[in-house]
Amino acid sequence: MNRWILLVVAAALAAAPPPAEAQAPPDTMTFVPLGAPWDSAGAEPNLGVSVRLEPESENEWLRAPVGDRLLTPPEAWRGRSHHRPTDADLSLDYNRVDLLRYGVHAQVQEPETMAPRLGARLDYSTGRRRVLYGIQVEQPLLPTARFVLGVGMTRRTDHFDLQQVDDLENSLALLVAHEDWRDYFEREGIGAYLSWRVPDFSTVSLHLRRDQYRSLETSRHVHSWFRNDRPLRPNPAIDEGEAHRVLIRLERMAHHTRQMRAGLYHWIELQTAGGQLGGDFEYTRALADVRSVLRLSPAATLALRTVGGATLSGTLPAQERFAVGGVDGLRAHTIGAFRGDQMALAQAEYTVGLWQLRARGVEGGLHAIVFVDAGTAWDDPAGHWDPAAQKFAVDGGVGLATSEDDVRLTFARNLQDADSAFVVGLRLNRPF
Repeated sequence: MNRWILLVVAAALAAAPPPAEAQAPPDTMTFVPLGAPWDSAGAEPNLGVSVRLEPESENEWLRAPVGDRLLTPPEAWRGRSHHRPTDADLSLDYNRVDLLRYGVHAQVQEPETMAPRLGARLDYSTGRRRVLYGIQVEQPLLPTARFVLGVGMTRRTDHFDLQQVDDLENSLALLVAHEDWRDYFEREGIGAYLSWRVPDFSTVSLHLRRDQYRSLETSRHVHSWFRNDRPLRPNPAIDEGEAHRVLIRLERMAHHTRQMRAGLYHWIELQTAGGQLGGDFEYTRALADVRSVLRLSPAATLALRTVGGATLSGTLPAQERFAVGGVDGLRAHTIGAFRGDQMALAQAEYTVGLWQLRARGVEGGLHAIVFVDAGTAWDDPAGHWDPAAQKFAVDGGVGLATSEDDVRLTFARNLQDADSAFVVGLRLNRPF
């Protein structure tokens, strides 16, 4: 079954907006998804735009789901099956603050030229009666597109950096199990950046941003297929206000193939707010997420992940604090079991192929998984990152996955509690 069909079902489940008295004041703008006419034979319109009903996570490159994600990086764009300069996706998401969020995401880019690259998104939240948008323009400064200057503006439903579950998986968790794996807030702002793509190393970028943060409440009209009597985790409030920030970011993506390519991948960010920049918050925060894939044999792979976060000065607002626990890390603990202004997390996952099926038009198989997670988050008023002095939580478990990791079933347990029960997890992607 195509994955997008499940989100269409979710859309039907939540399509009716909640009563007006439960809504935030609506925008004056009404949004209707854009579309192009199709001919009577069902052929794609001859507009040079491909419209795909599939989630962004189906892209053959894996990126941490942070930031505005309006433009596909050039290396991923060049790897598409078609070579048109324009592309459009329909987007669907179902969460406990927006209910159904739907819209369209379009891009125009020709990476090997000096032509500007454009990404735009327009969404509508049925639960909040809120129009959400984003636009990003990138101008190459050299024909190789290694140096670019970009600007953008956005209003979006955002979530915490370390809650790296994509829209599809989270929507299905809420739809099937009445559980939302992310915490949300609204971010609206503008920014500019200068980016340098260093071959075989990283994409290094310098950002200037001004963002307004707003708290969001859990909707009273969330419906799921099952377990509707289960209490739904409330969406936590954040520290509302305006942040003026400078960010330095390094990112190298992982190439998603049937067998993950060996290599070292990273997402590293240093940001500072306040001081001479102004705004309502003043702090300096660092976050590094480094991942490595080791091919031990044709059938065995060891994936490693190390994450470290530190507050170097000032006081973090609630939306910038670190949270550890849940499906992204410490898989036997509850979501956000540990929170603080410092954090450390290490994960290891060993995967070995059990059998492979190859038949006419069919390819598949099963992998066995053994994993261990260790980490925690803590507060240190002095701003010291001292993981050696902390008591780490340790989880471990086993599982089974399809050969392409389209479906994985895991059994995780708190290894420090002899009486703990197994936590069963069902996911559609690798956790890292």
